[in-house]
Amino acid sequence: MSATESELVGAARRYLMNNYGAPLAAFVSGSGSVLVEDSGREVLDFLSGIAVCSLGHCHPAVTAAIAEQAGKLIHTSNFFANEHGPEVARLIEDLLAIGEGRVFFGNSGAEANEAAIKLARRYAGEGRRRIVALDGGFHGRTFGALSATGQPAKQIPFEPLVPGFAHVPPGDVGALEAELAKGDVAAVMIEMLQGEAGVVPVPDEFVLAARELTAAHGALLILDEVQTGFGRTGEWFAFQRLGIVPDMVTLAKAIASGFPVGALFARAEVAAAFQPGDHGTTYGGQALAMAAAKATIRTLVEIDAPSMARRKGALLGEALEKLPGVAGVRGSGLLLGAMLGSPVARTVQAKAFEEGLIVNAIGDSVVRLAPPLVVTEDEMATAVQRLGAALRRAGETE
Repeated sequence: MSATESELVGAARRYLMNNYGAPLAAFVSGSGSVLVEDSGREVLDFLSGIAVCSLGHCHPAVTAAIAEQAGKLIHTSNFFANEHGPEVARLIEDLLAIGEGRVFFGNSGAEANEAAIKLARRYAGEGRRRIVALDGGFHGRTFGALSATGQPAKQIPFEPLVPGFAHVPPGDVGALEAELAKGDVAAVMIEMLQGEAGVVPVPDEFVLAARELTAAHGALLILDEVQTGFGRTGEWFAFQRLGIVPDMVTLAKAIASGFPVGALFARAEVAAAFQPGDHGTTYGGQALAMAAAKATIRTLVEIDAPSMARRKGALLGEALEKLPGVAGVRGSGLLLGAMLGSPVARTVQAKAFEEGLIVNAIGDSVVRLAPPLVVTEDEMATAVQRLGAALRRAGETE
């Protein structure tokens, strides 16, 4: 442990694997948009655990639901139902508003996407096994989800990957049609707003074409709303502004305020392809997780999360565009990427943390911001000031 490290950070470096890199700090508490380090320093969290804590840290309704359920029942096997799971599934179905379906609960976005891949192949049957995804998309780090991910830098160290995946450029309708014309595609998988690629929107006309083409060629359309779901982009789900009906939607992150929950929603006809024993996970849908999810979703509905994200996202985006060093802003709602005029994103991230602000560098020239949807206007103003200071300092050090 170095002289400047806290005891908790030093312990993390000693005992935990280095796959996340050295921790910048250790947090011991949080409330709303604020996290508190073990040193007592307060930091504005404009990443929300990577778009997870949409209600902020330790929202009273979620905290109370978890505490109450922990005193009643935490876990049984999935041979049994619990009092919260069906209600959470119903809430998801209602918010998606694409018709009757069924839900599989897992523990993460990667698990939700793994389930979608397996269900697509199970539904399609022999002879239609391939999954077509997009260059730049990110679907998780487990082997199926990694194989669907369109980022070679994340894939190459772990090859050979799962066979049966192809990738096309987002926006290239011709390339997509050519893959579907081969007749062996089970599903097309699209991340509506490519967060890990730099908060890059997939063109609307491409998504609309994908829906038409998959239907015409007998393939399914899977939309990955893991990062964009539950109001963050200004709609309950990013696809809804296009008025399309996907066959499957994968969800996680904001669904339970940081409690590990992922979910796959599939149209009833598609979901029926899964038979007992086809898929499962030990902890998925357990009572404690579902209590957290139910409290979270109900609260997001009460506060009208989409309109909150639209209004605050417009204010934040406008303020970011005025900062020297920011060449533009892309994204939707409160999932924004500040595009920098020079490749200093990682330096800006580090300097911002020193200023008391958590943001995330995506590549060399994009800084991602995804604050809690309950962030205040005063907190947004403070964050913009701190980011401006970080940009100035990054310019001085590069």
